[in-house]
Amino acid sequence: MRPAAGPPALDEDHHVHSTFSDDAVATLADNVRAARQRGLRVLCLADHVRASTPWVAEFAATVAALRPGSGLVLLAGVEAKILDVTGRLDLPGELPGVDRVLIADHQFPGEHGPVSPGQVRAELASGQRSAAEVIDCLLTATTAALSLVAMPQLAHLFSLLPKLGLDEADVPDPALRCLAAACCRAGARVEVNEKWACPSPRTLRACAAAGVPLVASTDSHDCATVGAYPRVRGLLGRTFAGAVP
Repeated sequence: MRPAAGPPALDEDHHVHSTFSDDAVATLADNVRAARQRGLRVLCLADHVRASTPWVAEFAATVAALRPGSGLVLLAGVEAKILDVTGRLDLPGELPGVDRVLIADHQFPGEHGPVSPGQVRAELASGQRSAAEVIDCLLTATTAALSLVAMPQLAHLFSLLPKLGLDEADVPDPALRCLAAACCRAGARVEVNEKWACPSPRTLRACAAAGVPLVASTDSHDCATVGAYPRVRGLLGRTFAGAVP
């Protein structure tokens, strides 16, 4: 059994988007400059991909070119959504130069493919789906996705639940322990995410107790917010009882 994990280092940012993502405004160089100015040591530059994304090699090469003289540990990451209950990811087949795969719950991973949160919420309201079934499906898909890639990182874990009208408190304790154990087996990291303020202290405690490494991430789409953690500090204060750096 692994020793319990402590709080993540807050001079690191493990989820930062650039203009390689179509919803971000900062370049890779902008993000590196901002991280250096904020005194960070580690920066994971991570952009959204789909199976059809053609620029992964260019992205990774650009990150590599920024490493010399940056004063940072620079990682190249890609963020891909879970597509279905088997854990299949919307990910290109080749990932040259990629250090980290961020696994994201952008849509509900249904039996036959992704389902919009609005549709699932309507099905819950009408009784077509139960909360327990939805949570079990999400956990099954997330656990399966962990085993499909090297270097996995769970991005904004459970950020989908409020969009479905559910809450992390609805996830049973045994299910959290199983997910944490799956993260250990896969060598996965779990984000403490600034943008979505998740996962909850309860989930973080389950992961930490299982020895899962926790990493701080802003999920920044603008270099102005790289490494800034007001919400993460609050989450960690409630998780680790004053042991926040």
